[in-house]
Amino acid sequence: MPAREIAIAGLSGNQVDVIQKATNTLVTYNPDEENAFGWTTVTADIAGGETALFITNVSSAQHLHIKRLYIFSDKHTQILLTLPPFAAFTGTAVVGVPLNRAGARVAPATAYADETGNDSSNVFARISTNELDTGQFGEWVELDGQVILGHRDSIGIDIVVDGAAFYAFVLGYFHDN
Repeated sequence: MPAREIAIAGLSGNQVDVIQKATNTLVTYNPDEENAFGWTTVTADIAGGETALFITNVSSAQHLHIKRLYIFSDKHTQILLTLPPFAAFTGTAVVGVPLNRAGARVAPATAYADETGNDSSNVFARISTNELDTGQFGEWVELDGQVILGHRDSIGIDIVVDGAAFYAFVLGYFHDN
């Protein structure tokens, strides 16, 4: 299914010009980056108010920079992006997949799908899905590495409304402190 990208192009008078385009591109990223990883939760049946995907940096030597997110829900809902405090984890373990296949790196992070052990505190973004008709589009969220997780810092993707299908993909990379 194509993702929808939205960009603010400029101002016309007192109104913002918005450009929207559909694309089938999954990710664009530097494949030479040896410390890039992707975390995915697929076809998760998430109850409203739960965390669909929760990732914590467990490295004391590297920061985790969150580059890009993709989120989809089969229900019209708000999705909360949070920076919750370190928590006792519950849920289904998710392994970070190295995007540079030339090495055998393991992501120094813990991640869980359908996570219920944290709270939805420190919301930094609210995204509304567009599931108002039969046209299903996911949402790309460009963070460009601006969300930086230090040791035991976390990011959570919370879904507000109970849905039967939810997908989330997080792209990030580790960089020395």
